[in-house]
Amino acid sequence: MTMDAIKLHCVNPWEESFLREEVGGYFAHGVTCEPGTTVLDVGANIGVFSATVYERLDGDVRIYAFEPLPPLHTTLERNAREFFNGRLTALPYGLAAGDAELDFSYFPAATIFSSSRRNQGNVEADRKRVTASIVEMIRQGGLGPALRHVPAPVLRLLVGRQLRVMRKLETHRVSVRPLSAVLDEQGIDRVDLLKVDVEGAELDVLRGVEERHWPLIRQAVVEVEGWRHNRDAICQVFSTHGFTVNAEQGPVQQAADIGMVFAVR
Repeated sequence: MTMDAIKLHCVNPWEESFLREEVGGYFAHGVTCEPGTTVLDVGANIGVFSATVYERLDGDVRIYAFEPLPPLHTTLERNAREFFNGRLTALPYGLAAGDAELDFSYFPAATIFSSSRRNQGNVEADRKRVTASIVEMIRQGGLGPALRHVPAPVLRLLVGRQLRVMRKLETHRVSVRPLSAVLDEQGIDRVDLLKVDVEGAELDVLRGVEERHWPLIRQAVVEVEGWRHNRDAICQVFSTHGFTVNAEQGPVQQAADIGMVFAVR
């Protein structure tokens, strides 16, 4: 029996609903959460993944949530303060291979697409990729059965118009740090679940883990962007460190060139 879903504060209400639908896909291929677990939520946004874990475990969890973008971190910190009973630490920086200051593109009307890898030069190509994935999701029955019968060209036009919000972006200078430094600083002696959703910077996050800390990590689930180019490298990192690895990509993810990597001891 788990507690009722927390109604989080959010920047855009539709995004909480979208992320709630997505979260279930993280718990597959043996990835589980047990009471008393320690979870790292890397790329936390407003804390939907963290809330799901907290609800599943009736609050018996310790969560460290990383969100470097100031507008999102402010909301995450408010959620931590009001809903997590001291169990969530909201950290105001991202993770990378080393200490650095990076420019992040922030999309106020679609914050889930914010990234250090997106900018005015490539956002249009990304918008088309995201459009293709949403069209495929609709064709698979997402967003209700009625839309499945709308011709694909019409869907692409409608979705593309909605995603014009991705053309409106802000640039924020943010801090990133290596995970090993954070583990030392926070006194974290085990990581029962490492969740990574960082919009293309997944390898940078994993490169910030020193060899001495890999034995502390029991499970990981990573959303991988640029699936065709990055999947094998991500899988190799985990298999080299003794994990059983599963890689998964559904039709909707294929349209977006993303996928999921699950790694379990």
